[in-house]
Amino acid sequence: MPHINNKSEEEIKSLFRVLEKESSMLQTMFDSISDLIFCKDLDLNYTHCNKSLLRYFRITEDDLIGKNDMDGLGVTKEVSDERREKDREVINERKMLIYEEFVAGADGISRIFETNKVPLLMNGNVVGVMGIARDITERKAMEEVAQNSNRAKSTFLANMSHEMRTPMNSIIGFSELACDDEIQERTKEYLNLIIDNSKWLLQLINDILDISKIESGNMKLEQIPFDLHEIFIACKTLMAPRAIEQNIDLFFYAEPFVGKMLIGDPMRLKQVLINLLSNAIKFTTSGTVKLAAVIVSEDGYYSPKDDKCTLRFEIKDTGIGMSAEQIEYVFKPFTQADTGTTRKYGGTGLGLTITKNIVELMGSELHIESQPNVGTKISCEITFTTTDLEDDTLRIENIISTIEKPLFEGDVLVLEDNHMNQRVIVEHLKRVGFNVELVENGLEGIESVRRRIESGLKPFDLILMDIHMPIMDGIEATPRIIDMGVSTPIIAMTANVMIEDVELYKKIGMKDHIGKPFTSQLLWSVLLKYLKPVRYMEIKEPEINQEDEEFKLQLISDFVKGNQNRYDEIVETFNAGDIVLAHRLAHTLKTNAGQIGRFALQKAAADVEISLKKSAELPSEKQMNIFKAELSIALEELKPYLIEKSDDQSDMAEVYFDKERAVALFAVLEPLLERGSPECLKYINQLRHIPGCKELIEQIEEFNFDIAADILKNVKNKVEGS
Repeated sequence: MPHINNKSEEEIKSLFRVLEKESSMLQTMFDSISDLIFCKDLDLNYTHCNKSLLRYFRITEDDLIGKNDMDGLGVTKEVSDERREKDREVINERKMLIYEEFVAGADGISRIFETNKVPLLMNGNVVGVMGIARDITERKAMEEVAQNSNRAKSTFLANMSHEMRTPMNSIIGFSELACDDEIQERTKEYLNLIIDNSKWLLQLINDILDISKIESGNMKLEQIPFDLHEIFIACKTLMAPRAIEQNIDLFFYAEPFVGKMLIGDPMRLKQVLINLLSNAIKFTTSGTVKLAAVIVSEDGYYSPKDDKCTLRFEIKDTGIGMSAEQIEYVFKPFTQADTGTTRKYGGTGLGLTITKNIVELMGSELHIESQPNVGTKISCEITFTTTDLEDDTLRIENIISTIEKPLFEGDVLVLEDNHMNQRVIVEHLKRVGFNVELVENGLEGIESVRRRIESGLKPFDLILMDIHMPIMDGIEATPRIIDMGVSTPIIAMTANVMIEDVELYKKIGMKDHIGKPFTSQLLWSVLLKYLKPVRYMEIKEPEINQEDEEFKLQLISDFVKGNQNRYDEIVETFNAGDIVLAHRLAHTLKTNAGQIGRFALQKAAADVEISLKKSAELPSEKQMNIFKAELSIALEELKPYLIEKSDDQSDMAEVYFDKERAVALFAVLEPLLERGSPECLKYINQLRHIPGCKELIEQIEEFNFDIAADILKNVKNKVEGS
């Protein structure tokens, strides 16, 4: 043994003391950590651990050190094999593994741990495995609570969407129809305010729904062929009225394609463009707003041989502009560039956030250039896959400064069970030239299609399908109609337009959807996708329709006549065990009460509806009493109008009866009733002048056209024989 002098021995002892001190400090640190810390050698036997691990399993170091998982911790062979497999992966591949696992403690209760394993190195060589396991049971529980809360929020938003869109369908629809009438300017101004604020409220709902989808990761993009020019036309149609109102010149330009269509999500692209245009118009008091889409390539030319195309979208305005500091804030949810912006211009502050996220989903990003009091330019470049176009002729629309109303020729089948909604959609379709056949459920719709096939008539040009109907709903009816070999486009007409709903509609064969509420221009844009108009008509002044006032008053009449016994019907239906029908009756009454402005009754009916949906018991006595009282008040207040109208009609029939004109009217009415066309509704006022037509009028008002046709024959025989 070599000689070691005293000085060297002292140095060695000092070194050992330092090492012992550092080892003790390190062990103290390990033992103070609540996570479970351990080391294993290359044979996967434990070499070190901290006190937290010993406490969790209620063992000593002697029980664990030098032993494997089965012998030291008493785990099952299955658990031991899983851990050994992961340990070998860490050692052999020199990699870090992070995974979650259930670990049973000494009390037999399994908790969730996040385990992090890394190779244990010495002089660059792997000598084992080091692991740290953290108890994340409470964190996972909180995450589950958050996820459940998010799911509940999504469910609430879906229900809210349906409940709010349904009455708004009538608010917007009837207000637009009323604006077409010959009314006082002040009344027209009030109606336009109703329309504008209803559309604004609808946009708030849509924004909240979209931001919820983005936050939950549920926003998905479609990949379908579309025509960019059609999107520009739709944007122009929606934005032009606001631009004209603010005296802003609106310009659109899209480069033409030859023999190709883009593949992507046209609905979301249109949403992006409308959001950006809406902002540009909102923050521009005068001047211009321009939207352009140009092809991005080295030579500025797109070849039909290419299978991809990059487009640069650019929206420029001469509005109030933003500073560099303000631009930083505009993409944050519920935030606008300036604290006073919301008060002055309105909005949720969600538009640009939603737009930014959609553009990023499309693989691009938004760029903003702006100067205060000069204007703003927002741009993005999006790459689309392309597909061949069967018809090489693409419509390239010229920019127009007026709104154009399309006029069609053709037959539309409408499936809708709510009478108020029937009135709205039928009137809108009539005004653009369609003949309408109306049915109240999917089974009747199937029969209407079958009758056409069997009689050799041309198919319907379009089918508008409500989703929720009695007897047979739209989900069941659509595939059955398609199975009949009918190629007529079927369009969903519903307030349920969440992404999962729309995906279901497409899956069963529906071509498109119209959300409730809808505006006339939104309806036109969908119609133009599938049908070619015979001509366009410029709208610069409101159209005058002499039947409008009678049409609107008839809605009140329908409500009163149709709900005289509604309270008893709901109670009797529930007592008979048909909760679904009782719920639907309350839902329909709630919607229709809102349409005629009886909001107290609407609230009372909504409370009954919610109780029927959630419980197998009849709503509380208090709820039913309030509902009954509000219904009685509404019916009583509207009753004098009906009595007065009925008396007048009786007098008119006796005084103004003209046999020759009556026979001519019957000749016009008879084929309409045979076809089941709602066009016959506009002749009701003339029928009131003819004795014996009371029952005929009632059946027409109830849309019982088959019964009305039989009654007309009897009335006709009596009049001709008189």
